[in-house]
Amino acid sequence: MDASPALPAITPAQLSDARAFMTYLVEHVAESGRRGAPHFAVVTSLAPDEVEKSARDRWSKALDEPLWGRAWLLRSTEPRARVIGHIELRGGRVWSESHRAVIAMGILGPYTGQGHGRRLLETAIAWARDKAGLSYLDLGVFSNNERAMRLYTRMGFVPIGTRPDAFRVGSAILDDIQMTLALRAPDARPDARAARPAGR
Repeated sequence: MDASPALPAITPAQLSDARAFMTYLVEHVAESGRRGAPHFAVVTSLAPDEVEKSARDRWSKALDEPLWGRAWLLRSTEPRARVIGHIELRGGRVWSESHRAVIAMGILGPYTGQGHGRRLLETAIAWARDKAGLSYLDLGVFSNNERAMRLYTRMGFVPIGTRPDAFRVGSAILDDIQMTLALRAPDARPDARAARPAGR
């Protein structure tokens, strides 16, 4: 009996991964709204150098700095070693929203529908709750992306509002549904005078 293939690994992104992440993300964004895929990106192409530099900048920030980022990469070894998906948490612009982070996630088309999205979410949620001490995770999802909305709902995210006609990409008019996940009860918020989170 043949052994089942190993699941693609999920690993924390390092600064040295920025170029591989860029290569994947450029390919992923090009899939948005094409060949039967729903729209999931606000652009149809990316500038590779900017993607790589921006990732390095976010990932090098401490958690008490504005616009920090922490990412996990979904890696396949077949037919070759490469990044095939990701999830990233991004901190806010000001300290007063440092109890929240925004999720961005994606998986290349051939690897969707295999449970990897749930694995990525579980990884990021556990880190946000247990390591970073965050209170909420937020995300936006286009109303035409029903598969993603079902996944987020199963993971406990609840819709908190819709921005109609939020983006126009080509001929597509996209409503943006905002969703949030509470990681702890409101009365379990850290004392505002407590030390700010730091490091990774």
